[in-house]
Amino acid sequence: MIPRFVALLSVLGALALLSGCAQTGPTPGRPPAEIVREAVVATAAAGPSHATVAGQTAVAGQVIPLDGRGVVDPAHATADLTLQVPSLGAVRVVFSGGTLAAQVPPAAAGVLGAVSGGKQWVSVDVNRLAQSGYGAPLGAFGVGTTGNPAQQLGYLRAISDTTRVVGPEPIDGVPTTHYAGAVDLDKVPAADDPATKPAVDRLKAQIGSPLLPVDVWVDGSGKLKRVGQTVTVPAAPGGPAGPPTTSTTTLTLSDVGSAPAVVPPPADQVADVSSLLPR
Repeated sequence: MIPRFVALLSVLGALALLSGCAQTGPTPGRPPAEIVREAVVATAAAGPSHATVAGQTAVAGQVIPLDGRGVVDPAHATADLTLQVPSLGAVRVVFSGGTLAAQVPPAAAGVLGAVSGGKQWVSVDVNRLAQSGYGAPLGAFGVGTTGNPAQQLGYLRAISDTTRVVGPEPIDGVPTTHYAGAVDLDKVPAADDPATKPAVDRLKAQIGSPLLPVDVWVDGSGKLKRVGQTVTVPAAPGGPAGPPTTSTTTLTLSDVGSAPAVVPPPADQVADVSSLLPR
């Protein structure tokens, strides 16, 4: 693999997040898990939202930062983000239909020209990325089936009944309520889909549990404001000895329902490079 291309895939693989919110705002006496589950529906129904992502992944002795902004649309499971990638600068990525498309940055145009055939975008099958060594951060972020942050919003429909209220916390000047809980991966909608169940099972094996911890901040309108999580994935049994993969991420939404729709890049400008990933 071309070194810069490998670095790009590693960073892009670290894009997965879970999130949720409440439909009518927190109501005293209502179960926190119920509030979060209803919030997933409310956020999706509102439409595309502006988003910022931040965090880092420590994997194989390297720390990969995550810093970007753009649009997520959970109703259509699409996202359009511009990430700051080390050594490459700003890289635009679009998640749609189970693929991750990255616009070839000027800094990598020369080395990627051979694999892209001169096209402006390269794409990978995200589930294939999750299975490869370069998709290792995916498990740490609780991605499961894809690295698509918009698709991951739906995972909170399976949040555990043990979810608790942490308390009120303002974010960017907006009053919110902080909830802490865990997603039951045995109950995520994808677990019933034959095409995605293997990825969910793989995630459970990676973290050694069906429960994926998550923190959720809900604003007074019952919509998601921020979601965060820190996850540690132990080294694979029987594999090379090394430190675990530890990831910390946050997804913050703004202007919920007011962002433009996500439009995938033109098919004739996209080169599928999934075959370059190791199995």
